[in-house]
This record gives sequence, structure tokens and C-alpha cells, in this order.
Amino acid sequence: YMKVLTLDFEGSLKKGIREIGGVLSEKTTITEVYDIKTDNEIEIKKYLIEILSNDIEFIVSHNIHIEKNLVKKYLPYPKKKNVFGTFDWGPWLDTKKLYSTLYPKIKNYELKNLVNVFLKKNIMELSSKYCSPSKNNFHNALYDALCTFLLYNRLSEKITLEKFIS
Repeated sequence: YMKVLTLDFEGSLKKGIREIGGVLSEKTTITEVYDIKTDNEIEIKKYLIEILSNDIEFIVSHNIHIEKNLVKKYLPYPKKKNVFGTFDWGPWLDTKKLYSTLYPKIKNYELKNLVNVFLKKNIMELSSKYCSPSKNNFHNALYDALCTFLLYNRLSEKITLEKFIS
């Protein structure tokens, strides 16, 4: 089975990561969720290495540049070489790019808007299972990771996603 990691951070490049949300899945089944709150740099590195060392096929994020840059900030030494001979963690699938390509008429590709258009009922069911009531909304890392997972999952069986992986 193909293992996929959906990843979301709360924080910024300047201030660092303060929350890690992750969904590890095989095919369309969630096998593990990560809901980590810390701003301790050593702990963040430890958790990132643990999460990223799951023998995953690729990482899914919404607007991957943010997550990619934060991973690079904490883990500048990569796990493997990519096809270009440079080092990085990945490959990545960007749900923002995926939806903007497949649905060019939507006006706004922010996570909240895509969830409202495509997933309203599904995210309420899933987030109530995995998120604490106070974290069951946008801009909480696990909630956003679950939203991104559902956006990815919604299309994973319908189309060939390989061409969107970079």
C-alpha cells in the first residue's frame, strides 16, 4: 500500500513552528494522526524526523511552500536525493495547486474556501473524531491537516495524481 503523509504547521519562518498536524494514511485509510504542540526546537526536530521517517511515498500539504520552508529550517540535512540530485524531504503534492488546476473557475483556493465548497459534512465528522473541541476549526494544525487529507482523498481514487507530485 502507498503511504502518504498529510502535513500542516502553525507558526512562521520567523517565529518557528508551534504546532504540527499530520495524517498518515495508506490508500484512503488513516493509520495515524499527529497533534503536537511545542515551540521547543529540539522537540520539533525529533517529532519531524519521527513523522517524516515513515517510509512515505509523498507529502501532501495545502500551499506546500510554507511547509517545505519550515521543514528545511528545522531539518536542513535531507533524507534522500531527488531526481535532480539535490537534497530535500518529499516529494510533495500541493492541494492548492491541484484544485486550482482542476477547478479553474473557483475564485478562492484558500483551504477554508475549498473545504466549504467540497467537504463541509466530511470534515465535521472526521475532525470531531480526532480534534479536541477547542481545536476543531481552521488554523489548528491537525484540523487543517485533516482538511487537506480529505481534499487529497476526494480526488485520489478519481484521477492520476502523479503529474501533480513535485
